[in-house]
Amino acid sequence: MGTEKEQTYTVDEVLLPLAITIIIDKKVRKPEMNSFFRQAEGLLDLFDLPAMSENQLRGWFMRNAEELEVKLKGARRNTIILRAVSRFKKQRDAEAVYDAMVSISVSDKEYVKAESELIKSAAVIWGFPRPPIKVDK
Repeated sequence: MGTEKEQTYTVDEVLLPLAITIIIDKKVRKPEMNSFFRQAEGLLDLFDLPAMSENQLRGWFMRNAEELEVKLKGARRNTIILRAVSRFKKQRDAEAVYDAMVSISVSDKEYVKAESELIKSAAVIWGFPRPPIKVDK
């Protein structure tokens, strides 16, 4: 048997689903950004990409946030989301990105329908059962 080719990703591909998770609820909160920093650090390491400092990650987010906000309000919203998450096909990769998205989603302890639907959509795309996400107030 041949060895399976290792999937490679760009920094943008890895950070995009995480940024969408923050932006989709139309409010960027400190707990979500802190979770974004932690999750991004772990995923960049997992996918053998160069480490980025918190300032570098914040800069990446700020450079991309406005365009993402516009795209997520547009008619192609579902296509943007589908492309962002369907890039990760290997089980390990999909699970890692999904876990990061869920972590960001619950970090602000606030239920937002659009965010919940994003997590549900990602679960369906990757064939995962949707976790029982409960946020205590």
